Amino acid sequence: MPRRAEKPFTPPDRSKIRELYSAALPAWEEALQLLAVRVRHLLEKNGLTPTIKQRVKGFDAYHEKLQRSARKRQGPPTITDFFGLRIICPFLEDVTMIETLLRKEFVVVETERKAAGHSFREFGYDSVHLLVRCDEEGSAPLPPHTRRVAEIQLRTILQDAWAEVEHELVYKSSLAWPNESIRRKLAALNATLTLSDITFQEIRDYQSSVRRLNHKRRNALEQALALPVLVNPEEETASAREEPSSFLPALGSPLEKAMLKALEAHSHQQFERAVELYGDILSMHLARPIRALIYNHRGMALFALGRQREALRDFTRAIDYDPGNLRALCNRGLVYRLEQRHARALEDFDQAVGIDPSAIDALLGRAQLYLEMRFPDRALIDCRRALEIAPQLSAALALEEKIRRQFFTG
Repeated sequence: MPRRAEKPFTPPDRSKIRELYSAALPAWEEALQLLAVRVRHLLEKNGLTPTIKQRVKGFDAYHEKLQRSARKRQGPPTITDFFGLRIICPFLEDVTMIETLLRKEFVVVETERKAAGHSFREFGYDSVHLLVRCDEEGSAPLPPHTRRVAEIQLRTILQDAWAEVEHELVYKSSLAWPNESIRRKLAALNATLTLSDITFQEIRDYQSSVRRLNHKRRNALEQALALPVLVNPEEETASAREEPSSFLPALGSPLEKAMLKALEAHSHQQFERAVELYGDILSMHLARPIRALIYNHRGMALFALGRQREALRDFTRAIDYDPGNLRALCNRGLVYRLEQRHARALEDFDQAVGIDPSAIDALLGRAQLYLEMRFPDRALIDCRRALEIAPQLSAALALEEKIRRQFFTG
């Protein structure tokens, strides 16, 4: 039996539909606010703090969508973007992470990837659009021809900037669709922004890679020194976070490649190989702070090999090239402490704390030194200062307990 043609849609009277829209609007603005809070809580719980914008479709845009269906002589429309959220984050990786979290939290009824329909010659913004059910957020009546779903858009900062500008230049323009020359320029600009997003992500991946290798190297050194871990990866100090970024000006250069090789060897406890690679790097033309940083790294590898005097020389060279290098000061202080040269060790830790009073490595290093010098009151003060900065720092808690047990209990 032949299927009957769908009857063309005729929108309700404008005044009538405005009345229905206005009646539904307050409840759905409240529902959108609840949805935004729920999403914000979900993302913050997972360490993400993107920008979140919320929007209810204005009456004119809503009514125009109904009119458009009528003009095309289509059946009744279903408007799925009556209200929604836009989540804007710095990196492509964040978009993927957020999409995964949202899929676990909500029932996703539809997914649209805006870039998927574009060829390499076309321009258009990248964006992931998820339609999620929002039964928990609202049960009020909806305006006619809408669904009880919310549209959640996921974009990077650059994708959002492109979408906003493109909307003004193309879709809101009263002029005809751009000619071929303008289309090519827009496509080239879009490609540049897309490449920028990829480059930003690559830089972030590079930083993460160096940071992971740095943590492995630090743990290997601390095991070799038979010392408690002063700073865990989750509890790293500002100076620890800043160290990998010292190499960023040389991203993609021979220095960057050589440094990654050296750090990888170091993190796998291939100390002889690491010393050799650090030596190769030191033969390059380097800025003074970077040379200091590499001397400090080589000193740690040398110490792990038991070559304590050579390590001490490298830590001293690092300080000569960069007197404000906290890591080198703390490392040399540790060596002096193990050699029972307490006065020299105290000078280094004092200098490090003087440069940065919140440097946890320096505070705990000095606290350990004070404990060996049998100054428990001073050791306890430094421990407390470290715990004011990082209340859950396991090394500081353990050292504080040790000081109290040895000197302050009956």
